[in-house]
Amino acid sequence: MITLGIDLASQAKHTAICAIEWSTSAAIVRRIKLGCSDADLDALIADAGAVGIDAPLGWPVPFTAAVTDWSHPQWNNELRDQMRFRLTDFKVREICGKWPLSVSSDLIALPAMRAMALLQRHRVADRSGGNGQFFEVYPAASLQLWGFQSRGYKGKGETAEQGRAAILQSIGNAMPWLEGAESCGEDDNILDALVAAIATHQAWQKMTIRPSAEEIPTAAKEGWIHLPRALPQLAPLEPSALRRINGVNHLRQPAT
Repeated sequence: MITLGIDLASQAKHTAICAIEWSTSAAIVRRIKLGCSDADLDALIADAGAVGIDAPLGWPVPFTAAVTDWSHPQWNNELRDQMRFRLTDFKVREICGKWPLSVSSDLIALPAMRAMALLQRHRVADRSGGNGQFFEVYPAASLQLWGFQSRGYKGKGETAEQGRAAILQSIGNAMPWLEGAESCGEDDNILDALVAAIATHQAWQKMTIRPSAEEIPTAAKEGWIHLPRALPQLAPLEPSALRRINGVNHLRQPAT
């Protein structure tokens, strides 16, 4: 089983991948690369059992409807948020306490456009992860929910390097069965791709928060961020290992 994490940027030079091979006894980082063209991504996807993309896989339904035919005579904060954020973004805000970047009003829209072309090439109609192969992931939120450092690791400089080193140490402590992760700390895009590949395995295991039956029709159009419900495992946890917080399955922190 190979999971492919893609930290997708609008341009190839900032796009990174990490491919992890999983077995019952170990997970091994088989490939990392920064500077991936669409052809590179397509070739890697062909060998992957599951693909996690760090980029929005759709736009808010009210936003797409408004762009097609604006019918709102008044402007207010509620309408603003409906235009800016997807159903899954509201869920992230509820669970993580922060908004993801708005796909309709921030520059993250450009990677989203590239993501949509990728989904089109691979004939992905359901953007919620319902096909069991393509998932939207959010590395910073995954790190936060695992209980790891999730800020201060982006960019250049000593502080960012120390942040990446701290994250890799946390990953190594929590996932001793993961091999080769130490090579992913030189660049924040590659580190995000590593986290994306791990979170994708959790999504494939159905160990992420998934849309409810009522949410699926919207999530299939807008995309759905798969947030982890537990620390990563080679095999899925039993239900008794999870607890419930604010009405959703969430992770149980390891004993210290």
